[in-house]
Amino acid sequence: MRARPARMLRISALLASSLALAAPLAFSQDSGGATGARGSVPPSRITRTSRPVRLLRSWEEPVKSEAGESSRRVDVIVDYATGQAWERFSSPAGEPLGRMAIAVGSPRPSPEEIAEAFQLVRRSPDLSLTFKRYPNLVLEGGFILQEPPGSPCDPQTRCLHVFLLSPDRAGLIRRVVVDLSNQRLAYRIYTPPAGRYE
Repeated sequence: MRARPARMLRISALLASSLALAAPLAFSQDSGGATGARGSVPPSRITRTSRPVRLLRSWEEPVKSEAGESSRRVDVIVDYATGQAWERFSSPAGEPLGRMAIAVGSPRPSPEEIAEAFQLVRRSPDLSLTFKRYPNLVLEGGFILQEPPGSPCDPQTRCLHVFLLSPDRAGLIRRVVVDLSNQRLAYRIYTPPAGRYE
């Protein structure tokens, strides 16, 4: 049982060294913007409200290596133009340490994205009559919808569910889907496919 921590330490060291080796390539890719125009958006310009490349959230985490324990910063970033998302790693001083694509699923929406989706719903001409009829609607939701290629919410988009609820939250007035990538309603009325519960 005592050999396991040493093995984990070696694995952590290998991971850290591989990230360090990948740092120059990763950093040059991170400095890019959308649609392959790499180099057009420096990392310092990627914020929680920037487009098409946007910062969703950040945190610091410990990293173990042969040199001891240190920390690194993790930024979750999404590119609305391509639908790609990744984690960017850097030292506490801001030195790039690499990146890792988020290949399975889509990162959960940030509070800023959810607020933006709600604002798009409130400003949509397609829903103006609904808001006139129910002036005190409550908006909830913010869950990701990802559909197959060729669908309104295909892998190159970033779509969020928005529920229009009665003021007491007891009744669902309408369910829509917002495409944040293209700043539009993907579905004015959304009904989950038969056999799927969302």
